[in-house]
Amino acid sequence: MFEVEVKYRVPSHDVIKDKLKSLNAKFLEHTEETDIYFNSPVRDFAKTDEALRVRVYGDGTVVLTYKGPRIGSIGKTREELSVTVNDLESLLEILRKLDFREVAKVVKRRDIYNYENFTIYVDSVEELGSFVEVETMVNDKELIDKATEEVLQLGNKLGLRRDWIERKTYLELMLERQGLNKP
Repeated sequence: MFEVEVKYRVPSHDVIKDKLKSLNAKFLEHTEETDIYFNSPVRDFAKTDEALRVRVYGDGTVVLTYKGPRIGSIGKTREELSVTVNDLESLLEILRKLDFREVAKVVKRRDIYNYENFTIYVDSVEELGSFVEVETMVNDKELIDKATEEVLQLGNKLGLRRDWIERKTYLELMLERQGLNKP
């Protein structure tokens, strides 16, 4: 599966939430997420444009996710593989024993909406600010360009300006803010 996503840095969530209501987008949930990013002992994910993330949801759910290198030049389209794990401490200990190194934590509050075949995330990210992510999933690489254009069209409907597009990941933005390079 490929996650086709465009992220926007926004001045405020108010207008976006009003637009979502006017489109009859369905509010799904509010969640708090802590993402812990790791770098590999055998290859530098900053150089390969990959990511390994442990996400801890507010309800205690833990998900390990691998993200492949970005595809395309506009959004943040990439292969994504995830597995739910039932023991955070054991997972973290396994990663440490394999010499994976924690590089950063990203904490966010997120409102999640559904509109047609899109998921819209309205994010408040600690230390980074306000963002909106518009995404859809495709299972065929040939459909990525079409899906990217559809994501951008929905962004236009929501009043999200193209000059607000943020191609960097939250991890990259956090490391940049801390004066560090990518992992």
